[in-house]
Amino acid sequence: MDSEQKILSEETVNFAKSVNVFDLAKALGLPLSKTGRSYFTNCFVHSEKTPSLSIEPGKNRFHCFGQCTDTGGTGAISFMMYYRWGKFDESLFPKAVEEVCYYMGYTVNYADGSDRKSDRPTRPLFVQSQREDSPLAEIQLVAAVYRSLIDKLSLKKEHLDHLLHERKMTTDVIRLRQYRSYPDKPYLFARDISDEFTTLEGVPGFYESVKKDSSGVYWNMSGTNGILIPVRNEYGVVQGFQLRVESPMLHPVIEAIGEHPLKAEISDGYVLTVHYKKRLIYSGKVTGNDQIPIQIAGETVGKVRIKKRNKYIWLSSNEKRKGSKIVPTYHVAYPPEAMPDGSTIDCSVVDITEGPLKGDIMSEFTGRPAVCFPGLSQWMLAFEGAMKLQPKKVILAIDGDAIRTVVNKDKEDERVEAGEVIRSFIRAFSAEGVSIDLALWDIASSAKGIDDLYLAGLRPQYFSIIDFS
Repeated sequence: MDSEQKILSEETVNFAKSVNVFDLAKALGLPLSKTGRSYFTNCFVHSEKTPSLSIEPGKNRFHCFGQCTDTGGTGAISFMMYYRWGKFDESLFPKAVEEVCYYMGYTVNYADGSDRKSDRPTRPLFVQSQREDSPLAEIQLVAAVYRSLIDKLSLKKEHLDHLLHERKMTTDVIRLRQYRSYPDKPYLFARDISDEFTTLEGVPGFYESVKKDSSGVYWNMSGTNGILIPVRNEYGVVQGFQLRVESPMLHPVIEAIGEHPLKAEISDGYVLTVHYKKRLIYSGKVTGNDQIPIQIAGETVGKVRIKKRNKYIWLSSNEKRKGSKIVPTYHVAYPPEAMPDGSTIDCSVVDITEGPLKGDIMSEFTGRPAVCFPGLSQWMLAFEGAMKLQPKKVILAIDGDAIRTVVNKDKEDERVEAGEVIRSFIRAFSAEGVSIDLALWDIASSAKGIDDLYLAGLRPQYFSIIDFS
């Protein structure tokens, strides 16, 4: 900018300092993907396909976990320096302040009384969002409530049969892993558990329901029929549950032609209704993977694709009265002989894979601890969990069918290669001096996942990527 030599007013500098990194990233138009308390986007200092630049609004800071050696800091001014010039340089401070103000739609005022207006829309400053639910409860309370829940629940016959016959687990292993079924009358279990604790507020999965006659409230559980899979930390403490849903819900994806304002929803689990400008133009029963053309006066105006929601979901009660959203985390699976806390097992070699149930099965066959992450976009969680075990080597066992995985499952036009996730793992672990092997297998002739491979009596091939030994 041509105002480089002008002295900025104190008011302008203070405004730029008050801008949160998260708000500036949005103003810059950066795509942001939420993981836990952080948001990830592609680093603009180095070229990459898998987002490695972390933005944490609550602490107003950012950091690149990819190839960069020093990209990171606190506040919007530092963020702008890296975004515009790829480095932190105090001599760039005035220009960075002007840039922050410009993108936030704020008028820059100078000490000589002149100013520079922005042609960008004014953006509000970051404030912690007002939650309909409650903040996450203390981890000690969450762990205690989950212990009580496990003690009170059982495993339905159909779920036991699935684990015995399809997952080929023994009853002893199932007992050790403490798998449970989501209850048919969850409010009864929530009531019994609430009698043990002062409150269940902020414990993911629990929330307050209002009685039908509005005469009072009672504790309830959020979820649906399926297998509850305990998600544990490195000490064997249950941090949450993944729920393997028995019948995943359906949801509609609209593909309109032109600007036709179509709205679709599914009620009663399988009845699709489509509205055009509040007028019902379609109603019918659907199953999974349907593609339904939508017409108005004989003209096709779009179609609705029916998709099944995820088979695995977190036990959560966000946006419910006194409920809380689960913070996705890593899962540490120890082989049965090392449960519950892994204190008797050698952790010098650790496997990395996706999904807690998969990790449980894998660790039983390998005899090694496995650290699992919820999904490819959350690979950093596995890195965090693995480093808690202080391994000398990790073995990356990423599903063979994930070499090209859809990120935006509604549009199916934005994809990320699992190879990029593997490279991110390699950069992260190698920076800590941890050796890395890659487990590979032929999905065409054997199995999709590493758990399927072991259950089929097969084994992967190991290839050394980096060896620090």
